Amino acid sequence: MKLICMKTLNLFLVISLSILTFSGCHLFDSTKVTSKEIKAASTWSEKDQGPSFSDCDGFDQTIDKQNCFESMISNTIMDYIADNPWESSEYLNEEIILNLYIDKEGYFSLQEIEHSKEIVEAIPNMEESLQIAVSQIPQAQPAIKTNVGTFVATSLKLPIMISAQ
Repeated sequence: MKLICMKTLNLFLVISLSILTFSGCHLFDSTKVTSKEIKAASTWSEKDQGPSFSDCDGFDQTIDKQNCFESMISNTIMDYIADNPWESSEYLNEEIILNLYIDKEGYFSLQEIEHSKEIVEAIPNMEESLQIAVSQIPQAQPAIKTNVGTFVATSLKLPIMISAQ
């Protein structure tokens, strides 16, 4: 009698496990996401929040917050340059563009400087000086991709007009 009950119990367990295994297979199916869907989800939208500084939180309008953010960056760089002036042996009236990177923690780094060969010859320490100036920018609140609720890295271009006489 015990042998029949054990066989029945074993058979019941095997059948139960088989049913659970086959009915749960859909949980292991991979879902395919097309590159078009990924691109649409990762494209910047008006609902996403750009990086900002806590000093700019008092502004209600997005444009005012953006202007505050840009002013803090440019003022930090210009203050550094004013405290550590450049000297040029040549007349200059030229624009350079700083390509800035803001990581997921809100720290700034200088990726690249778009400039002419002449300006580097006229102001040889410009690149090192700008690296230091960018490192002085305070930590920002990073950009947020709102549809996934995560911090994201961003980049921006900052034009600077250089005039020397």
